[in-house]
Amino acid sequence: MVDFGIEEAFGKGDQRLFEHYGLKLPAGRVRKQTLLKAHQLPQTNPEPVRTLAPEGPGAIVVQIDGTMVPVVRIPEDAQGDRRKQRHVAWQEARLSAAQAQGSARTHYAAGLDSPEQAGARWTHPARDAGWAAPTYIHGIGDGAGWIRAQFEQHYGAHGKYLVDMYHLSEYLAGCAPPGQETKSWLEQTKEALKQNRSAQIIAELESRQEPPGQPDEQSPVRKAFRYMSNRSDQFDYQGALQRELPIGSGLIESGHRHVLQARLKKPGAWWKEANAHAMAQLRVCRANGQWDKLWAN
Repeated sequence: MVDFGIEEAFGKGDQRLFEHYGLKLPAGRVRKQTLLKAHQLPQTNPEPVRTLAPEGPGAIVVQIDGTMVPVVRIPEDAQGDRRKQRHVAWQEARLSAAQAQGSARTHYAAGLDSPEQAGARWTHPARDAGWAAPTYIHGIGDGAGWIRAQFEQHYGAHGKYLVDMYHLSEYLAGCAPPGQETKSWLEQTKEALKQNRSAQIIAELESRQEPPGQPDEQSPVRKAFRYMSNRSDQFDYQGALQRELPIGSGLIESGHRHVLQARLKKPGAWWKEANAHAMAQLRVCRANGQWDKLWAN
C-alpha cells in the first residue's frame, strides 16, 4: 500500500492494489497507511554535521533549491463544515542534494523547512556522499541570498559557491548591444565567463545601463549589471572547469522533478503542511536507497 501511496495519488493507489493483488479495501486505506509510515520518520529539527571523516572523495557537488507545493490549512477551532473554512496557499519545500565527484549516486534531503533548517539538513547528503576534512565542496545554484548564506555557514571553509551558468544566462539574454545578434553575443559572453572575465562583462554592462528613470522591467542591462555586481565573487567558472566540476545546477533540477514534484504536485492535490513535510522525507528515503532499511526497523 505504501509503495503505491508514495508513487500515485491515494485514490489511484486503491485501484493499483486491486489490479496487482485483487484486494478491495475501503477508500482512503492507502492514504492512511502511507501517511502513517511517513510520520514514523524523524520529524525533529535537523542538526548540522559537525564531525567529518578523515578520508573521502576529493570533491563533492552540493546543491539546494526550493519548489512550491500546494498546502491547505484549516483553523483548529473550526466548527461545522471544515472544508468551507480552509485556507489554501503555496509553501516552499526545499530539496538539497550532494554527489561525490566521479560518482553517479546522488544523496538527498528535503522538508518544508525554514532556510536555517534547510541549511542544516543540507549537510546530511554531503555526509552520506563521504564528506571528509580534505574534501573540496563545490556549491552551485541560483543567486538566492539564503542559499549563499547557508553555504557560507556550513561549507564556507571547505569550498566555493558558484552561480549556475544557465541562471546567469537568463539575465544576460536581453543584454546584447544594439546591432549585435543576441545568440552570438550571448555565446561570446559565456565563453568570456568561462575564462573568468566576469569583471570585464560587469564593466561593459555598467557602461550600457538604461536611463535611471526607466522601469526595471524595461531595463535588462541594468538588472543584469546589478545582479552580477552584487555577486562578483560567485563566477569562478574557470576554476570549476579546471577541477572538472559542473557549472550548471542540473543535479537539483532533476531531483526536484523526480523526488518531490512527481508526487507532491499532482494536479488537484492539496496537502496539510505536516503531511507534505512527512511525504517529502519518505520520498527522499526511497531516493536515497534506504527503503529496505526503513521497513527492517
